[in-house]
Amino acid sequence: MSASTKETRILLPLTKQFAVMLSFFALCTAGVLLYSIYDFTKLQNDLWNASLEPYSSQLAKNTMNAYENYEHICYSIAYNQQVQNYLMSRENGKSYEGYLQIENQLNSAALLNSDITDIAVYGSDGHFAALNGSSDNYEEFARTLSESRFSYRSAGTAVINGTDCHVLAMPIYSLGTGTSRYLGLLFLAIDVDSLFNTASSSTGTTYDPEIIFLNEDNRLVYGKVDLYEALVDVDAGKGLLQVNNIEDSVVYAAKKYTIPVIDHTLYVLIDKSHTQKQVIQLFTRLLICMGALLVLILLFLFLLYRPLIRSLQLLTRFMKTLSSGDRRAYKEKFTIHQGPVGISEIDEICKAFNEMLQQTDMLNHTIFDTYLKMYEMENNNRLTEIAFLRSQVNPHFLYNTLTMICGMAAEGMTDEIISVTGALSRIFRYSIKGSDMVTLQEEMDIVRAYLMIQKERFGERFTVQYDFWDNSLSCLIPKMIVQPLVENAIVHGLEKSLKPGQLRIGAGRNPEHGYLAIWIYDTGVGMPEDKLKELRDALSHLPGKKQGGNGAAYSEMQQIIAHEGIGILNVNSRMVLYYGTDYTLLIDSEEGVGTNIQIRVPYRTRKEEN
Repeated sequence: MSASTKETRILLPLTKQFAVMLSFFALCTAGVLLYSIYDFTKLQNDLWNASLEPYSSQLAKNTMNAYENYEHICYSIAYNQQVQNYLMSRENGKSYEGYLQIENQLNSAALLNSDITDIAVYGSDGHFAALNGSSDNYEEFARTLSESRFSYRSAGTAVINGTDCHVLAMPIYSLGTGTSRYLGLLFLAIDVDSLFNTASSSTGTTYDPEIIFLNEDNRLVYGKVDLYEALVDVDAGKGLLQVNNIEDSVVYAAKKYTIPVIDHTLYVLIDKSHTQKQVIQLFTRLLICMGALLVLILLFLFLLYRPLIRSLQLLTRFMKTLSSGDRRAYKEKFTIHQGPVGISEIDEICKAFNEMLQQTDMLNHTIFDTYLKMYEMENNNRLTEIAFLRSQVNPHFLYNTLTMICGMAAEGMTDEIISVTGALSRIFRYSIKGSDMVTLQEEMDIVRAYLMIQKERFGERFTVQYDFWDNSLSCLIPKMIVQPLVENAIVHGLEKSLKPGQLRIGAGRNPEHGYLAIWIYDTGVGMPEDKLKELRDALSHLPGKKQGGNGAAYSEMQQIIAHEGIGILNVNSRMVLYYGTDYTLLIDSEEGVGTNIQIRVPYRTRKEEN
């Protein structure tokens, strides 16, 4: 930049330029605002003094009470003794007699609320009874809901007996002091048109509102489709909703409520078109004045701040070049050529920015070198920990197997010794050699070898059942994660049980979430609830996680797991090291019933991995 250019250019501080602009803008807008503030305030007071808030809240309260009433009706039917007997009946004669009784019960329940169109009982074994609808009306709902756990919820919408209905659902379980058994589903079909007509009339006002009722997935249950589509544009803060029709444009004041009983959303909309003309007139005057003022401001800004805008644009483009990864920009200096009226702060920013680029380039090299060293150290530590965990072997298993081999040798059982030692050698060779990742099929070959040894030891104390879904055996998993859990199930579950037990091993793919679930279930002694809680707490303390002041508690939890065998903690730690904290073990157990352990791994085959 030459000396002559510096002499002819006028540099003003940015603060002074902003002060001039704001003073001018304040003087111009003050007159406009004072002129229209009286009319605007009066109109706003008239608009919001209407009774939308008390009316809409009363309507929402009536709707909430209605769905609470439906819930009480569902409970009274689902746990009625005659309904229970009907669903548990297995003889045709009694079933028909029970059908007549349950029909009387459903008729009586329907009289409790005039909005009820149909009540249906859909048994898990094919029993069905309803007032008006057929089983076809509820078949899709039953198939979807039977696979989920819930207490009372919305199933969806359906046309039943020529009426658009909102279908509510509740599961039915058997009564008694023993284990509750799932019997089926109860469906309650509500005439939503009748429901909201009743709720609106009970508010005691003359309003004719528009009502939009959405389910938990924001799908329309009741209301006009065009209003429902326009809800996307609703301004929650101002409560305004505009619907563009063919003939005119209608503006609504909207209130939103949540119906917590079924987690639905209720919108109450009141037409504001009667005040629209007044609002248009007021804002027309305001817009004319503001438009004229805006033109003047823009002219002023164009002349005064064009250098600023141009400078910021150049700076923005240069920064985007840096963010795109072009490291050559660090070597280039950032320059700005301002016009006749320049800004002194821009020159200072340019100098400071160039100095920052130089320092940043140096710092980037330093940080990159540091992170590279840290990554190499962390990766080596992780691989070392995984190798250590995988190499752990339960000494009790080895001791018991060698003792059994000694006993076989004393009895002269040569063939059995060959089979057991061969299986034992395959297990040890598999655990220390080969790739870290194997297919589930390869892992199960070793599990079967291990179970053959245990069957030689325990005889008919337990049976083994396999249940592997299609394509599950080709999934890649970390080596030696199934065998330790199978060992744990036998040693701490089946071996301690005084009765013959069963061991179930299976796997299935969840395509929706993209993982493979592997489960090991035994019908052994199980564990009490407090011990299960301790076990889950211990597994929640993940490897490598800082324990802080709870280090002693974590050590106690490790001792709990060590007492139960190294398998569970070993596998859990390795799963976290391989896949992260979302893939910890899932454990369920009930004392005297058994224990179920589930492993989840991302579904990948060897072909996909390559």
